[in-house]
Amino acid sequence: MKVMILSGRFGFGHEMAANAIREEFERQDRQIEMIQKDLLAYFYPHINRLIYGGFSLVAERCHGIYNLVYRLSERMNAEIRQGGSMLYFKFKRMMEEEQPDLIVCTHPICVKAAAFYKAKTGDQVPLVSCITDTSIHMGWVAEQVDTYLVPTPEMKEYLIRMGTWADVLVTGIPVRQQFLEREEREPEERRMRRLYEMDMDTGMDLEMNGDGKPSACRQVLVMGGGLGIMPGLEGLLESLHQMPGVHTTVITGKNQNLYQRWAGRFADVEVLGYVGDIADLMKRSDLVITKAGGITMYELIHSRVPMFIIHPFLEQEIMNARYASERGIAKVVWGQEEDFIQELQDLLMDPEKLKEIQGCMLRAGKEMMDTGLDEAVREMSQKADRYRSVFRYSAADRFPSICQMQTEFGGSGRHYLV
Repeated sequence: MKVMILSGRFGFGHEMAANAIREEFERQDRQIEMIQKDLLAYFYPHINRLIYGGFSLVAERCHGIYNLVYRLSERMNAEIRQGGSMLYFKFKRMMEEEQPDLIVCTHPICVKAAAFYKAKTGDQVPLVSCITDTSIHMGWVAEQVDTYLVPTPEMKEYLIRMGTWADVLVTGIPVRQQFLEREEREPEERRMRRLYEMDMDTGMDLEMNGDGKPSACRQVLVMGGGLGIMPGLEGLLESLHQMPGVHTTVITGKNQNLYQRWAGRFADVEVLGYVGDIADLMKRSDLVITKAGGITMYELIHSRVPMFIIHPFLEQEIMNARYASERGIAKVVWGQEEDFIQELQDLLMDPEKLKEIQGCMLRAGKEMMDTGLDEAVREMSQKADRYRSVFRYSAADRFPSICQMQTEFGGSGRHYLV
C-alpha cells in the first residue's frame, strides 16, 4: 500500500500533523510506502521559499492584512478551476508518477488541488481532509473528500448539517508518537509533591508561604511557535525572571536573534532553539505560555498542561483561543494593553487552580477525541485496500475516462465525467 500525505509550511502545525499521521501509518505497518510532500514546493520549486517568507512576514507584522485575506478566501472558496491550468497538470503528473492508494491532506490548498484532480480525471483514490484548527474554513471542504479528520464534535455536526456524504471522524488534531507513547502523567502523589512541597528535579526544599504550605518551584514553558515569535516576549521573560520560585524555559525556534539575546542572561531562564522532543518539556511543565496554534493546543491536551495564551491576533488563533477558553483549558489574555503579569503570577502560585484546569483538559480530551488516531489510520487503510482491490495497479486503469464512485469506498457515491 502506498500513502501520499500532502501539506504546506504555512506555519508549522500543518507539517506536524502530517508527520503525526505518517508516524502512525508506519507504526501499524512497517512495509507501507509513505510519501510526504510539500505541495507548494512541488508546484513552485524555485520560488516556494520566497512565498513562504512572504507569508511569514505578513502573518507576523501585517496580521490585519492576513486576517482580511483569510476572511475573503472563506467567502470566495477559491480553488483550481481551469482543467488546463499548469497546477492541474502538475498534480496529474505527480499522481501518475506516484500512483498512491490514499491521499491525506493537512492543508486546505492541498485538499482543493486533490479534489479538483479527482473531479476532472475520475480517479477515485480515497481523499482525506485533516483539519488543523478548531474552526472550519471552507477550503477544507470538497465533494470529493471521502474522510474528514476533525478536531471537535461541533465541527462534525457542522459537516453533517452541510450534507456531507463523507465519513467524519473526531480525532482531534493528530499529534506525534512522542505524545502518545507517554500519555500517562506522572503519578498524582509525585505531582502534588512538586506542586506543594519541593522541586523534584533539583531536590531543593522550598520556602514556606503564608498559609504554612511550601511554595512550589513552578516550571514554566514559553513557546512562540516555530519562528519563536510572541507579542511582548522580552517583557514577559523579564517579569518571569523577577517572580520568586519560577523557572522558565523558552523555546525560540528558528529565531536566532532572540536566542542570542537571551541565552545565558539569567540562571532561572533557560533558552533553547528548535526542540525535536517537545513532549518531554511540556509534560515537565506546570504552565505553558504560548500562541493559540491548533497543533500546540492538542499537544498540551495530550500532556494535560494548562495553557496561558497572550494576545491572539491571527484569525485562526483567535478562534482556537476562544474555543480553549470556553472549554476551560486555557487562560486567555485578549487585550493588547491588558496587564496580565499579576494574574499570571497568581495562577502559577495556585496549585488548586492549575489542577482544575488539568481536569478540564482531561474531560476535553475525551470529548474532543472520540476516535483515536490509530483507529482512524486503520479505517483509512481499509479504504485504500478496497481501492486497490478494484483498480488494477497501472496508470491506464487508474485514470479512466468514465469512472463511477463505488459506495463501498465510503465516499460520496457521485459520478464524474472527464
